[in-house]
Amino acid sequence: MNKKPIPKDTLRSNIANAPDLGACEGLMFDNIFEIVDKDKAIFLKKSSDLCIGVRDILTACQISNAAEHKLALKRIEQLWNAKPDTGLGNELDNLVDIVCQYEDQLLS
Repeated sequence: MNKKPIPKDTLRSNIANAPDLGACEGLMFDNIFEIVDKDKAIFLKKSSDLCIGVRDILTACQISNAAEHKLALKRIEQLWNAKPDTGLGNELDNLVDIVCQYEDQLLS
């Protein structure tokens, strides 16, 4: 497969302005740092780790340790102004319920 060179400024602009990484689907590159700088890559990894951790919490409907509790609280902070009866609002409600259950178990 032949790769066409794409100017780095164009790629950086596309990544920085994309609502999600799906907008960059199909681009060919050898190294992620050709697309994003190190700080952006670190941010994306932390964001992905948070999403995966929260997904696991929501799937299990429970928090089992302090690290999961911290992840849930961070996500609640991100979702705090979510509108009720929306996907994000429902995620917020579920996380708050799960955090309350965990904290009640710690206090009892």
